Amino acid sequence: MELPEKIWTALDRHGLLPEKAHLVMGVSGGADSVALLRAFHALGISCTVAHVNHRLRGAESDADERFVRELATSLGLPVSVESIDVRALAERTGQSLEMAARQARHEFFAGFGPSTIALAHHADDQVETFFLKLARGAGAEGLGGMAYAQSIGPLRLIRPMLAIPRAEILGWLEAQGFAWREDASNCDERFKRNRVRHTVLPMLAKALNPDIRETVLRTMEILREENAWLEKQLEGMTLATCDNKALRRRMLRKWLFENGAEEAGFDAVEQILGLMAAGQGTTFFELNNRQRVVVEYGIPRFEQVEPAAMPAPDGPEGLPHVRLTIESGTGWRKDHGNGAGLLPAEASFDAAKVGDSPIQVRGWRPGDRMEPFGMEGCRKLQDILTDQKVPRLQRPRIPVVVCRHEIIWLPGYRTARGWEVQGRNGKAVHVRIEQNGGG
Repeated sequence: MELPEKIWTALDRHGLLPEKAHLVMGVSGGADSVALLRAFHALGISCTVAHVNHRLRGAESDADERFVRELATSLGLPVSVESIDVRALAERTGQSLEMAARQARHEFFAGFGPSTIALAHHADDQVETFFLKLARGAGAEGLGGMAYAQSIGPLRLIRPMLAIPRAEILGWLEAQGFAWREDASNCDERFKRNRVRHTVLPMLAKALNPDIRETVLRTMEILREENAWLEKQLEGMTLATCDNKALRRRMLRKWLFENGAEEAGFDAVEQILGLMAAGQGTTFFELNNRQRVVVEYGIPRFEQVEPAAMPAPDGPEGLPHVRLTIESGTGWRKDHGNGAGLLPAEASFDAAKVGDSPIQVRGWRPGDRMEPFGMEGCRKLQDILTDQKVPRLQRPRIPVVVCRHEIIWLPGYRTARGWEVQGRNGKAVHVRIEQNGGG
């Protein structure tokens, strides 16, 4: 079958074409999106052409925009273009260029209101996505890859070329004499996807299996079917009633994405579940500098927050979003150890060692070191936070407890060696740290 017929078969088999909804097609000017647009035109399917100028390649980006405008005009289709400084967006939000570009596209598409957005992802994209998610860590849902249809708020994304290899797409364009734009950054192996495409997959094909792409695609299909079965098991369940950890993890991820979370990795989900299980007061987990989960006595609430409105360290000596409580006593209160920065947390210190010196809390600083209790030597806090898988954007909000300018406690992790209480009934200084307003 010719490419348009294969696309029509996918549209029909998966019920992708909307009956009355506004149809929009994302067109970058590259081979894949041009092929999808040309195929839709050949099939008599009308749409609005949507293009985002990411302004990453100067004159080349502007030339891509002109090409898309002219192509849409030649096909008699309306065109909508948005120019976004993605590099500035990445610097402002702390995201990678790839994530910032993705955010820019999603926000652009959201401007169309309730619509169906046609995207040109193909079979090679699926295989690359498999290895990227495998390297990052993912379950059946992630390794199953992209779906033919996906809902994000009022938008419905459709991908009718997921079963079509890119070589076939290029062959059809060349046979028809259709032009497209080449993006030089597609060969830049600083981008992980390009490393998978140009280095990892050819190496695997040569060393292990010449049909690696087809094999992975079959595996992904199996994973998608198994994932669909697991999703059915969630029907009628809630986080409050489900006691199966695997299903709770899946339910929380689904809840996060339904609320608009940009991503929800394994470690983030585990830490939020930990906060819910603790059920103490009000605690926070920041997914990034725009989104966070507030857990109040075990109940999660999702919040979108402007970066400027996020509580942040106020100078070197304090964090306004946490409160320190100190009292004298005896014995030892052990830190929960569930993860650096997870509050509330408690710890105890040798009263004689503390003496009359104040115990203070401040924000983490690059170069900070401590001598963790129960471990040999001194460690950089940066290395500890990396081992604890604390997201980089969240680290400025991690509280550090100090006495006489020495770090004596990283709450949620452990105390420092040499500050431990002497004996079961030794005199102690008990310290509790919690979120402001926490119980």
